[in-house]
Amino acid sequence: MPEYNIDYEQIEIPVDCADYIEKIRALGGNGTPLQLEKILTVARLPIIRQHIQPKTLIYTHYIQGIDRILRDALVNDGWKVGFYTGEDKSGLEGFLNCKIDVLIGSSAIGTGVDGLQHVCNQLIVNVLPWTHAEFEQLKGRIYRQGQTRDTVKMVIPLTYATVNSQRWSWCDSKMQRLKFKKSIADAAVDGIVPEGHLRSPAQAYQNAIGWLERLASGEVQIITRPKIIIPIPDTNPAEVQQRLARYGDFSTMNRHWNQTHSATTHQRLQENPEEWAHYHTLYQESRKDWAVIPYEEMIRLCQQRSGYTIGDFGCGEAKLAEAVSDRHTIYSFDHIAINDNAIACDMTHVPLDDETLDVAIFSLALMGSNFTNYLREAHRTLKLDGQLHIIESASRFSDWGQFPTDLEALGFTVISIQDMWKFTHIRAIKS
Repeated sequence: MPEYNIDYEQIEIPVDCADYIEKIRALGGNGTPLQLEKILTVARLPIIRQHIQPKTLIYTHYIQGIDRILRDALVNDGWKVGFYTGEDKSGLEGFLNCKIDVLIGSSAIGTGVDGLQHVCNQLIVNVLPWTHAEFEQLKGRIYRQGQTRDTVKMVIPLTYATVNSQRWSWCDSKMQRLKFKKSIADAAVDGIVPEGHLRSPAQAYQNAIGWLERLASGEVQIITRPKIIIPIPDTNPAEVQQRLARYGDFSTMNRHWNQTHSATTHQRLQENPEEWAHYHTLYQESRKDWAVIPYEEMIRLCQQRSGYTIGDFGCGEAKLAEAVSDRHTIYSFDHIAINDNAIACDMTHVPLDDETLDVAIFSLALMGSNFTNYLREAHRTLKLDGQLHIIESASRFSDWGQFPTDLEALGFTVISIQDMWKFTHIRAIKS
C-alpha cells in the first residue's frame, strides 16, 4: 500500500438485530445470504441514515431487493440517490458532478472506478464483501491518491443479537473472514492473502443459521472431531481381518458403493467413518502398483495454470488441495472430511453458490447409483465455459460411447476423451 498523507478512520458500529431474529430463523436452511442480508439491511437502516452526509458512497455486496430498501429510506429523508451496479451505472456521473448526494454501489464499484476520491471521503458498508482482497479494493475507491480531504471515514454497521445469553452475529463472522490471513509471512512479505480454504458464502450461511438454531434451542456444546488417519494403523492383525470381514476388500467396496444411492452411503459413513477410512486404506495400498494414478494426473494438470477456483468432488485424502492450494482456490468435497479444510457432504448438494467454479474434477469419484446428480451439481456450480474433468476406470461403464452423449444432455460439450492406462479421461466444458 502506498503511504498517503490521509488519515483513515474505520468506525464499526454494533446494531442489535434481536427484533429480526424470528424472521431470520424462518428463512431456515433453504434461505440464501441475499435473503438474510435483506432482513439485516432493515436493521442497519437507522445507523445508515444517521451517518449520511452529502457525497456519501454506500456499498452493498448484494443489491437485488436491497437497492430499493436503501433508496426509499434515503429519498424519504430528502437525499438525491443514484446507483452504480452491474446493471445500472447511471448514478456515477451525477455523483461526480455533484447532482447526486448518495451513490449506492454493488461489487461492480469495488474495482476499476476512479474519481470518487475527488468528491467523496465517506463510505458506508451495508453488506460486507466476502474476502480481504475485495475489502481492500473497496477501501481503495476513496482512500487513494487524489483524495481532497484530510480524513477518509468508513462506517460499518455490524448486526448482532443475544440469544439465550449467547451472542450471535452474522456480521462478526464476516468481519473475521475479512481478517483471515494464511500466515504473517505471506501477508507481510509477499502481500498475498490466501483465501482458498474459506467456506463458500452458501456454506457460511448454513453455518450461521445452524448456529442460530442451536443457540435458540439451548443446544450449545463442544464437539471434537476424531482424527482420521489414512492408512489405518495395522497394530493388530485380528482387527485388520475384522474390518475385511465387515466391509469387504477393495473390489467389493467399490461394487457396493457404486450400486448404492449416495444419500444412503453418506448417512452410513457419517454414522461410521471407519468404513470410509478402511476404503481409503485399501485404495492407498492398491494404487502402489498402478502405472497411472488419477489424482496425480489432475495435480499435474492444475500445476500448469494458476488462479482458478476448483471443486474436487470425491476428494478422498484431499491430495489435490495439498498440492496446488498455493496457486488455486480449492473446495474439497467427500462423504467424510479428512481434515478441517475438506467439506463433508453428499455430492448431490455441495455448499457452493451457482457459477462459482472454473474447474470441476471427478477423479474416480462417480460412485453411487445416482452419480448423474453429481454431474448436475457440477453443472450448477461451474461458470459458463467452466471445465469438467472426469477420470474413471475404463471398465466402470459398459458403454463409454453413450457417456459423452449423456454428458451433452446435461449441458456439457465434450472436448476430448483420452485413454490413460486402465483409465479414461474425459474433458468437457459447461456449454
